[in-house]
Amino acid sequence: MTSIDFLNKVHKSLDSQEYSLSYSPAKSKNYMLYCNGNFIGGLFDEELCFVYADSVSELLGQPEPVYRGYSSTAQHRMLVIPEEHWAKALKLLYAEKFDWSRLVYDITYTSIGAAVVEEFYDENVVFLRFCFEKELLKKNPLDRQGRILRMVYLNQDLTTAGKYLFPRLMQKFLVFTDRGGKSSLETMLKRWYTALEKEYLSHTAG
Repeated sequence: MTSIDFLNKVHKSLDSQEYSLSYSPAKSKNYMLYCNGNFIGGLFDEELCFVYADSVSELLGQPEPVYRGYSSTAQHRMLVIPEEHWAKALKLLYAEKFDWSRLVYDITYTSIGAAVVEEFYDENVVFLRFCFEKELLKKNPLDRQGRILRMVYLNQDLTTAGKYLFPRLMQKFLVFTDRGGKSSLETMLKRWYTALEKEYLSHTAG
């Protein structure tokens, strides 16, 4: 059995805008646990358990998995998470299991505003080509005529460096296109990228 106090403690520690937690009752007064609607584990006998993930197992020193679930006949392979690792384990688990499908950029959504769509399309060609040349995107987003092949990009479309750099570069790009600066977009992309790359290298080194 798991107390409401323990559930509240877990919720207070881990629930956030990025990781929205929800629960459903399980047998023996325990709870199944969901993050952003995805099943990630449960609260069993005052312990937080996540479904097995290699990255979480490594974080915990590769402990022996346990089997927990809604009932004795519905068991999942899980890892018991010590409290000091709750937050880190959640990030690792979510990245390994679900982050690949997270929406990163939807050009059709950001280009709403009829008159500027054509100009914005051309700027996106420049932006996406730059990102591919800098190896932030796994596949070339443009065809041989320089036309955009895909208008929607997911986390799985990004390289390891791209997962850090692409969203940050995109934010600067979107603000720039809204503002209409005096410097060319190519010049600004190079300038932003140089600064962000330094951040990324120090981030990975640390």
